[in-house]
Amino acid sequence: MTAAQQYTIERNAASAPFFDAARSGTLLIRVCPTCDHFYAPHVRRCRDGSELEWHAARGTATLVTWAVDHSPAISTELSSSDGGPPVIGIVELSEGPWMYTALPGVHPASLSDGMDMHVEFLTLGTGEPVPVFAPTVKHPESEQPR
Repeated sequence: MTAAQQYTIERNAASAPFFDAARSGTLLIRVCPTCDHFYAPHVRRCRDGSELEWHAARGTATLVTWAVDHSPAISTELSSSDGGPPVIGIVELSEGPWMYTALPGVHPASLSDGMDMHVEFLTLGTGEPVPVFAPTVKHPESEQPR
């Protein structure tokens, strides 16, 4: 078995709500109950010191930047559209926080900054589902993202 076949994401007590929501297709981020500022999922405290709470995000974002990861692949599911190395990126969620993410199944040449993205969930091996982002295609006849 290769390292890529063994790679899994596992939960702990702190991440359980995040992964429970991911299993149902919902991306959770953090919000400060005092100032209503949004944070990425890994942040635990507001800059004012308040403990953050979980909040369901819209799951929409814009692409800030991306790169091709030429290190050994951890999973074939993360490959680019032509089976090449994975594309990783930073997206700005509609709520404001930035998230580091995989962009599986895309070719880096098809990406552009400011591109509309949406969350999808991918399970690597036997582990927990993780959020990844994909370009949102708008159909001209409806202007609704798909």
